[in-house]
Amino acid sequence: MPLIRFDSLSQATLGALAVSGWNPERAVDAVQWVKPLEDEGYRIHPLAEEVIAKLGGLSVEPVNRVGFNFTNDEPYNFDPFAAGSGQRALAVEVERVLGGHYFPIGEWLSYSSVFVEEGGSVVAAGMGWIWDLGSTFEESLELAVCATRPLLCLHSDPGLDPGPQDGPC
Repeated sequence: MPLIRFDSLSQATLGALAVSGWNPERAVDAVQWVKPLEDEGYRIHPLAEEVIAKLGGLSVEPVNRVGFNFTNDEPYNFDPFAAGSGQRALAVEVERVLGGHYFPIGEWLSYSSVFVEEGGSVVAAGMGWIWDLGSTFEESLELAVCATRPLLCLHSDPGLDPGPQDGPC
């Protein structure tokens, strides 16, 4: 049974996915990304493996470039290696702050590393911030493509401006 519910996505998000090269039958071999990342200490989990197999290598452009409290002007790039290679310390920090087991799936705004937790939540991290992209992968995709809600800050390093003011940072 699939872990990702593509049928729950908006027509706008499905359209952006289709333009990027996705289709419901798409499947790529995730090992090209997973093996090098496992060699760096990451541990794959079923949701991350499915995200990579269905979307790995795609770059999904936003359909709404103005978010509630952020500029949504960069694609959601599903390149786990770009997000995770050399970033194991960042993933460990995310796990320390939030708990859970995260695996890199891609990059989003300002080349932040996007990690998916085995329970489904998705965060973007980098430059001292951790941003909540959604409690499910589908929510994260809707946010990154359609800017459906405010971007919330989950954590910022001491002394950093929390950015959008809707988060608890």
